[in-house]
Amino acid sequence: MTTNTKTLFCALLKALEADCVCDVGSRDGVQSLLFRDVRPAAELIAFEANPINFRAMSTSDRLAQARIKILPIAAFSSCGVAQFHVTDVNYTDPAENTGTSSLLVHKALKIRESVEVETRRLDELLLAEHPAAHRIGLWIDVEGAEFDVLIGIAGIKDRVVVLHVETAKTPMRRGQRVFAEVDELLRSMGFVRCGSNIGARDNWGDVVYVQAASSRAMGLRLRLCQLKGLAGFWLRADVIAALLKRHLPWLYRMLRAAYVRLMT
Repeated sequence: MTTNTKTLFCALLKALEADCVCDVGSRDGVQSLLFRDVRPAAELIAFEANPINFRAMSTSDRLAQARIKILPIAAFSSCGVAQFHVTDVNYTDPAENTGTSSLLVHKALKIRESVEVETRRLDELLLAEHPAAHRIGLWIDVEGAEFDVLIGIAGIKDRVVVLHVETAKTPMRRGQRVFAEVDELLRSMGFVRCGSNIGARDNWGDVVYVQAASSRAMGLRLRLCQLKGLAGFWLRADVIAALLKRHLPWLYRMLRAAYVRLMT
């Protein structure tokens, strides 16, 4: 059954008491700000390899005040350097989708430039720099490179309690590994699928996984989180939020606070 994966993920972050959340492929840090509201005391790390987006995030007072650590790094299956393809869009237009750049090329997108970026495995980075993190949440939106990001969590798979990943049934970029492969990899690591917004006729979307041990320990609390995800879907929470943010920002702020308190 289709669900609002953002609501489900946030509800699970809270229920599982995540002490570290990684926003991988952050774009502008908006999701990181939501995660900060959901988990005020957690370590929060935003990964953004697009240098244009990274510069904008680095000068954001909101992100700084929310204690969000911003890294110009591409999470990957190995540590080193790689070519990152920056799409040619209007980065000064708030309505523009500035999150389409990737390590993988999309033939329908115009590339402004390809730059060398640092790549890191998430397990090596987190174990080295955040060794105390034992209940990790991962939000992964990396425009087709998700399989390599997930290979790079093998060393912390028992510490990752919940993850949200964007994926596709058929490749949308050159070299992209598909949903069936992502699902098989995560199941082999001990994760169980607990929600998705990919409909029968959709090619791409988001899937939420929970560590099997965490799923068993949650019992009925997992069902409650899933019900919140379903409610978020039927209430069209994302659509309403976008409209209110644009036209009635004061009402958006009020309802957002209620959303964080009641729906997560």
